[in-house]
Amino acid sequence: MRSGKQRLVSLSPAITETLFAIGAGPELVGVSDYCNYPEEAKKLPRTGTALTPGYEAIVRLKPSLILTEGANSAPRRELSALGVTKFLPWLSLEDIVASTRLLGALTSHAEAASGLAGKLWDGLAVAEAPNGPRVLVVLGESSGKLSEVYFIKRNSIHGAVLRAAGARNAVDSDVPGVPRLSIEELLRLDPDAIIVLLGGGPTSPGDAQALRDFQALEPLNARKNGRISVLRTDAAFSNGPRILDLAVALKREIARLFAGPQRTP
Repeated sequence: MRSGKQRLVSLSPAITETLFAIGAGPELVGVSDYCNYPEEAKKLPRTGTALTPGYEAIVRLKPSLILTEGANSAPRRELSALGVTKFLPWLSLEDIVASTRLLGALTSHAEAASGLAGKLWDGLAVAEAPNGPRVLVVLGESSGKLSEVYFIKRNSIHGAVLRAAGARNAVDSDVPGVPRLSIEELLRLDPDAIIVLLGGGPTSPGDAQALRDFQALEPLNARKNGRISVLRTDAAFSNGPRILDLAVALKREIARLFAGPQRTP
């Protein structure tokens, strides 16, 4: 257990969200430029991003602990030179559950963190349904020209969400690096359904715009069967506790798409 209030800097929206969820939010003195949840996080000083930290801004805040995700591209040496820095694994469900527990230990909020980790595990540690529909969940397209698609990969926390929603990932192998498909690869994959995932922010494309290019891919069975849809939620891209809300919304949307006969829009 630690005594006294710490001075935490978080360079990860997911870590920031988790710290507030376990009761350690008041210990934050700075957050990354991308941390916008919960509302209290928006009021804190900005410290750059995980890949391009604002070193001077961090030093001015005199943190007792810097927290960030352990991506290979993180500037480990530079951040560690500023003070005690923890690089937390934050990709798979197993990573996030373990890192949530560690955040509890680091901040004297172990009980709350253990409870949250348990909820994440119980809600998302689900075996893939052997007869579930083959669903491709893609990130919303906003350029107006579809040349490739970015999708949720099986070996990620969002992949666990798709399993928990009762579907099989249409891309049925682990993907290293950036998960993307060319249009030719998408046509060959031919998933049973495509769900376009959109955030709730003002910069997100409209539903019709997000769907237009996918609806133009007439050979797709998902298009012929009317199983291309948009799922818009503030939890769409969260890797923190709100991921459980996304699991509920995605399960509901998949059930709707496969509830009965569909028609080509």
